[in-house]
Amino acid sequence: MAELILIDDDPTHHYLAEVLIKHHKTFRKFKSYIDPKTALLDLVDAYYEAKNLPDIILLDLNMPGVSGWDFLEMFENLRALVNKDIRVFIITSSIDPNDQAKSQRYSAVKGFYSKPLSNEILKAVVNKT
Repeated sequence: MAELILIDDDPTHHYLAEVLIKHHKTFRKFKSYIDPKTALLDLVDAYYEAKNLPDIILLDLNMPGVSGWDFLEMFENLRALVNKDIRVFIITSSIDPNDQAKSQRYSAVKGFYSKPLSNEILKAVVNKT
């Protein structure tokens, strides 16, 4: 079973994701973050303290302060140090086709989906891991 984290500034999306993930029963551990900076700091701490790193990150793009794009830039640097394939799946309300094309520049990004999170998206994420 995989470990998953969600990074999204929308509390409603967090609630929906938690309900779906618990119902799906595919993930061993689930943690959510409203602030991408906090998520990144926890990932760095996990790396340096040899704690379990997640297998999957569900990431929103449009967030105040540190955006999903900012997170991806910083995460790419951390990912170069980690001996684990952490896969990122973008779950966003963005309808800009340029965002999907831009997401393909990041080696960690394995999928791009439109909100809201659904059972179909979770199944697709699991099938790509």
